Amino acid sequence: MSSRPFTFSCDAHVVEPLDLYTGNLPANLQDYALHNKIEDGFLCSYIGSTRVYRIPANIFDQKVGAGVTLGDGSLMKPRGSRDLRKRIEDMERDGVDAEIIFPTTGLLAARITSREAAVGTAKIWNDWVWDYFDGFRNKFVPAAFVPLTGFDELIAEMKRSLAMGFKAIMLPPIAGNAMPAYNDPGWDAVFGLGGEAGATFVMHTATGATQIKAAGGPGGAVYNYARQMCDAIDATLWLTAGGVLDRNPKSRILFAECGAGWLLPAAERMDEVYYGHAPFVQPKLSRPPSQIVKDQVYSAFQNDVGAMEIRKECLNTIVFSTDYPHSEGTFPFTQKVLKEGFAKIPGLTEAEIAQVLGLNAARIFNISPQKAAEETAAYLKAA
Repeated sequence: MSSRPFTFSCDAHVVEPLDLYTGNLPANLQDYALHNKIEDGFLCSYIGSTRVYRIPANIFDQKVGAGVTLGDGSLMKPRGSRDLRKRIEDMERDGVDAEIIFPTTGLLAARITSREAAVGTAKIWNDWVWDYFDGFRNKFVPAAFVPLTGFDELIAEMKRSLAMGFKAIMLPPIAGNAMPAYNDPGWDAVFGLGGEAGATFVMHTATGATQIKAAGGPGGAVYNYARQMCDAIDATLWLTAGGVLDRNPKSRILFAECGAGWLLPAAERMDEVYYGHAPFVQPKLSRPPSQIVKDQVYSAFQNDVGAMEIRKECLNTIVFSTDYPHSEGTFPFTQKVLKEGFAKIPGLTEAEIAQVLGLNAARIFNISPQKAAEETAAYLKAA
């Protein structure tokens, strides 16, 4: 392994085959099939015939500039969104050793309202991504879909995924569809199952019932993206104050692309309210809300390296992410972002850096940094 700290990105994406969902859902469910199209220079995402959102197809150019190179003739744009070898090469270049794997098109899956289609879509993704990263059970941690149309089908697919070996289960910050809010005791069965299995619930921004474009007009773009942090705060408030995490102390949640600096202020605010308004508070918890957050709630910083300022209270639950291959992420400047950001944090130690960059994630996902390095070396040698 290199002399730099083991680095685990708790938010990275693979781009699925174009026909993964349309080609595998039966004909009677095509109205719910996820797919993308390029239209007038925009990448448009659909559920059946309904367009959900669109982004410029050349969005990465705004960051690195069209045609800019790394100096060895290869483009600075990410090359491994659909190519495993190029992905590993990009990771080596960017100083990243392991990743959680989220979908791209499949981020819309939480919006599917048909029970049969939601179950089918979850199985399609889970089977495909598990096979795609076969042989890399330490380097890559794929996140499993679960249907969000009812607890019965959610738990059934979760059990199937856990039996396959998944260590990360995707839930949206705002459940939506037929699911209740996260303070509902019905979630106890879900979080109890995950906790007993040692799995981590990973909640990616802009999934579920959130409003991706909540506002228009001046400042809308900044508002819409920045406010997604609030969805993570809401989920944390519900799961903590509602008692689900307290009743299931082995369970863990991890937020991706929601920032991390809010962890401590939200925890302290809950304590203030919990004790200051005690006559009105139900249920009564076995631990202070802040302790539940420190024990069970993880969140990933990205460009917001200033989140490390809260490390004295939350060192065990801060993790890192690159958001590869998305343009708002740190690739291909990850090491520069970290070096410059860490230099601004007074008193930051090498041990603290190592913990947040990779050791926390390695612990909760039960992977070996050494085995991740061995998997990488074996693959590159054989390729």
